[in-house]
Amino acid sequence: MNGAEELAMERPSTVDYARRALAIVGVILLHLAVYYTVTRVNSNRPPEALRDPSIGLDDRIPLLGWTWVFYWAAYPYLTLGAGLIVAAMHEPDYKRAIRAFIVITFIGGAIQLLYPVAAPWTSEAHAMQTRMHESAFTRPYACLPSMHVAYSVITGFMGAMIARSAGLRWFHVLLAAGIAVSTLTLKEHYVADAVSGVLLGLGGGIWWWRGSIRRAARAAAPA
Repeated sequence: MNGAEELAMERPSTVDYARRALAIVGVILLHLAVYYTVTRVNSNRPPEALRDPSIGLDDRIPLLGWTWVFYWAAYPYLTLGAGLIVAAMHEPDYKRAIRAFIVITFIGGAIQLLYPVAAPWTSEAHAMQTRMHESAFTRPYACLPSMHVAYSVITGFMGAMIARSAGLRWFHVLLAAGIAVSTLTLKEHYVADAVSGVLLGLGGGIWWWRGSIRRAARAAAPA
């Protein structure tokens, strides 16, 4: 039996769902606070301070407005979806998962401040994206790594690891992949932003998984 199967077979006997929901809300508020801080700091920097991570591949990726469906799917997935995923974990795994989300949030924000980038937004963006760009809260200065991608990848990784069926496992993998690709086809991010987001999300997910597998192994060991 592999580690994913062990985690999928385990379910907590009693869960304080209200406390776990508050923890997820806390992570969301932390992300918004970090995003606000980063975008305001970077938007006040001179243009020459902003880096350009673009490569030739960025120009060859087409603008596909219909992929906003995947991009916006991240919001319910990272709130309701992540909430359901952590609710299915044992207490130690849940706490480690929350720590993983918090750690990647601070790491992502720190990199965005140290390597400021302006997003490759386009005037030809889909109407849904244009509305978001025009909001008072949103600014194109929290780009590398893409936290949209990082959060989707770590959520998809955790979901796949605790899934009871292969179909559900593939759902998490494909949705996370679709969200990541949509950040490129909507010109929300550069390739470098998405790749670094994938690496950050995978790093947090693997850190959580290694600790959870060790715990499951200890629990399964004979007394």
